[in-house]
Amino acid sequence: MTRLVISRFTPLDQLPEMLTIPECAAWLGTGRGLAYDLCRRGDLATVRFGRLLRVPRSALAAMVRQERTVAS
Repeated sequence: MTRLVISRFTPLDQLPEMLTIPECAAWLGTGRGLAYDLCRRGDLATVRFGRLLRVPRSALAAMVRQERTVAS
């Protein structure tokens, strides 16, 4: 199984359904600290599986849509 390398240039529809925080940071082009802050503040929705924190791809899409409408 080939693992997808995620970067800012990875199309949203090619991302996995659930991303780790470092994967989100790579896709957003930010540091891990800022990505964790976004999750902590509730700006980026997360799902917790025991101790694991994951970000649904749909949450990233919603955040991008929201930022685009605010910027317009």
